[in-house]
Amino acid sequence: MESSLVREKSVPKGIYTILAIAGLVLLCVNPHFTQGHDNMNVLLNAAMCLSPAVLLLKRGRVVITRVDLPFGIMILCVILFPLLFHRETIRLSTMLFLCAYCVYIMMLARLVRVAEIDSLVLCKVIRWIVYSYAIVLVIQQICVLLGWTVPMWSIPYQDPYKLNSLMPEPSQTSLVLGILMYFYTQTLISRNSDYTLWECIRESPVTWICYIWTISTTHNATMLLFGPLFLLPFINRKSWPWYLAAGLALIVTLWIIPSGKFVRLDRVRNFGVALPSLDERKMLAADTSISARVLPTLHGAELIDMSNLDTYIGHGVDAERRDTPPAPCGERRTGSAGIFNIWYNYGLPSALAFWAGIFILTIIKGRPLTILTFALAFILSGDYNVQFVWMVLAFSMVYKYSICGERRLLETISGNG
Repeated sequence: MESSLVREKSVPKGIYTILAIAGLVLLCVNPHFTQGHDNMNVLLNAAMCLSPAVLLLKRGRVVITRVDLPFGIMILCVILFPLLFHRETIRLSTMLFLCAYCVYIMMLARLVRVAEIDSLVLCKVIRWIVYSYAIVLVIQQICVLLGWTVPMWSIPYQDPYKLNSLMPEPSQTSLVLGILMYFYTQTLISRNSDYTLWECIRESPVTWICYIWTISTTHNATMLLFGPLFLLPFINRKSWPWYLAAGLALIVTLWIIPSGKFVRLDRVRNFGVALPSLDERKMLAADTSISARVLPTLHGAELIDMSNLDTYIGHGVDAERRDTPPAPCGERRTGSAGIFNIWYNYGLPSALAFWAGIFILTIIKGRPLTILTFALAFILSGDYNVQFVWMVLAFSMVYKYSICGERRLLETISGNG
């Protein structure tokens, strides 16, 4: 007993905060020098493998019911259902990779529970990540201008300014930064509910310059969808008519801009016209890239058959690649069931556990905006073996527990918050 206490006292309290912040940062980046096969984030993978070491710390050896239960059930389903019912499909690498993400979020919860992360710390972390993206991007752009070899350029495009910064794809850079700034403005407003957008910009103008420059000069349509996310936290009962009017005016303005002026705008606009028809050919004709993100979910919905036993126990590992049409773009041209991937592969209990975990970590009572956070994570959950949905869950957990003070979220089985 005495030696255990001595070991615990020897661990500086700040180490929990450092480890928690490192866990968050690793979910936000995938630089070229850490990428393995298929742009796999080797650095994050190593962290996931090492994350159970948190249990060696005394304050990490707890059971957090609201986190451990849904993700623990998910791990059991992912391992047992293919093993019992679809042994011919077993791919341990794929199964263990998903389990590793579950363990990672469970271990991160133990760190966040005892870390000293407040609104100032979280905002500082987000700012430095944004700075890092901007610095790398500017270096890449200067190299293009000077005709030098571009560092950390994952996939050279026909457009020399379609640069990726700290992600494999420019669109992924826009996605990550859009999510980060969404949590950034939420955190600022949680500190002061009367904060206006102008006050947020005035507090740290460099952050906003870096953000706008990065997402607007990486030449991708994703920035039009995720770039404005930071505006959502400013919408409240008093301001919503103004934001609605401004949004409608912007939509009308963008809609009447002649075709050919802005290629990325044309892509989004054409797809918006084709989407209500749910006609696959029209959507593909409008934009192949956006279709690749929407069509898989439509294909997955068509595959769900509640009279089929496999709907409940899963069709096996990577079954969606076999049973759905190939994605309209991408190198491997494999199929996908979109947000129904985990359901189709590992069964309904696994999907319900995953979605319950997303709900628990994102939804905050009395804060309607968190419904959009849940929707964002739910949409991203289709790529459950990619870091983006886990990034949203991690930042939601910190925001809910450390910023909003929802202490029950990480309450241990003994009742200690």
